[in-house]
Amino acid sequence: MGIMHLAIGQAPIILGDISKNLEIMEALIKESKKKHDKEIDLIVFPELFVTGYNLRDNYSKVAEEIPGNGIAQKGINELAKKYNIHIISGIVERDGKSLFNSAIISSPEGYIGHYRKQFLPNFGPFEEKIFFGEGDQTPVFELPFGRVGIQVCYDIFFPEASSGLALNGADIIINISASPTTSRPLFHRMLPARAIETTCFYVYSNNIGTQGSLTFAGESAVVDPRGKTIAEIPSFEEGVITCELNLEDIASFREARPVLRDSKKKQ
Repeated sequence: MGIMHLAIGQAPIILGDISKNLEIMEALIKESKKKHDKEIDLIVFPELFVTGYNLRDNYSKVAEEIPGNGIAQKGINELAKKYNIHIISGIVERDGKSLFNSAIISSPEGYIGHYRKQFLPNFGPFEEKIFFGEGDQTPVFELPFGRVGIQVCYDIFFPEASSGLALNGADIIINISASPTTSRPLFHRMLPARAIETTCFYVYSNNIGTQGSLTFAGESAVVDPRGKTIAEIPSFEEGVITCELNLEDIASFREARPVLRDSKKKQ
């Protein structure tokens, strides 16, 4: 493990218009490459970015079997190949009669894997349990630049979701989110706490813009294993951030604060 070059993209999307959202994704990839003087390893997009979050009864229209040849997956795979980059994005997954709020990883060679959101919010403006099934896996993906665990939005509030990824070997935890402005202060507090307790780099990619009754402020950020913010996008600003993560630093972070070692002893 060495230096990982990371980008996060956030921009308003068009609800239900996958083709248009893929164009927005491509524009953000281009921007990330202009902004960063080294080759980007991974660009991360928010929860349900390619379809839109607030689709409600129309989720089934944009859902795709994963892996598969649906329009969203084909588009993401083509962009990963064209720009020689790994992409993580939110997507609606269909499995039989069930739908899942999922994240997909694509590489320049194609599909790598996906993750299903485990904790579905059903309170206030959120009604995810009406539309989605709950995931039950905590996979860690061995990528060329590091070991990556993924979670989706509300998953961050459950310590076992993050600690499970870290205990399974993750060095980087990526949370893709559709957190409206009302929830953001809570996420700002959770991010450094989760980073410290897992001694992982924490990457947070949040939607921006208005979808139906929900307003998203973005504020995507990257936090190091001591809870220090190393990159962030200001509220309501669309675009990309890029940064370097020195994954070789993780060993010294974990030696200085051996949370993972001591939690393994308790297992």
